[in-house]
Amino acid sequence: MLNKIRLFFKTYAGWILIIFHLVGIALLGGSWRHDLVILTPLNLLLIGGLYLNTSSKPTNVWLYGLPALLGFAIEVIGTNTGVPFGAYTYSGILGPRLFATPLMLGLLWWVLIRSWFDVSRNWAQSLWLRSFITGLGMVGMDLLIEPVAIELNFWRWTDVTVPLENYIAWFILSTLFARLTAVGDARNPLSKWILPVLTGFFAILCIFYQ
Repeated sequence: MLNKIRLFFKTYAGWILIIFHLVGIALLGGSWRHDLVILTPLNLLLIGGLYLNTSSKPTNVWLYGLPALLGFAIEVIGTNTGVPFGAYTYSGILGPRLFATPLMLGLLWWVLIRSWFDVSRNWAQSLWLRSFITGLGMVGMDLLIEPVAIELNFWRWTDVTVPLENYIAWFILSTLFARLTAVGDARNPLSKWILPVLTGFFAILCIFYQ
């Protein structure tokens, strides 16, 4: 029975992802969004669970999961020191926090870095070039995430606008994290679904929030 459930989610993971994010747009696109945004951690858990279930066996399990630890660690540093992203604070909307930092952020870093690095093989073979593409992709994603996150009060910047060093740090760190964990690479058919679905999700919400 458990194997059948896993097979179902593995087979239809992409469509499940689309359906949940279409529902998410409906829930977060209206004036009631501030009442329903508390469901966000559940959506992140769904994404992480689907991605883990659809992944092939990584060449190195420890390195495959390491972006989660690296991403969370740099967020802890950033939250508590203002370096390297700039001064910001997290609300409690993204779920339980450790050192004032939501634990879910590690999951988000992991899914995005692994997805970008996975699809980058379509454009390059060099690990450094694939890591560079991952860094660019992560910055592009952050440009869409920031307006939505601020509107939904995921976090708040001390400055009126998002500081430039935030995007520079995202690019440098994402590139380095991808390269450091490249040996833990694994193919995942959900990668090609994750990126367009999340890009479309945040892009549409950005339009709604203008």
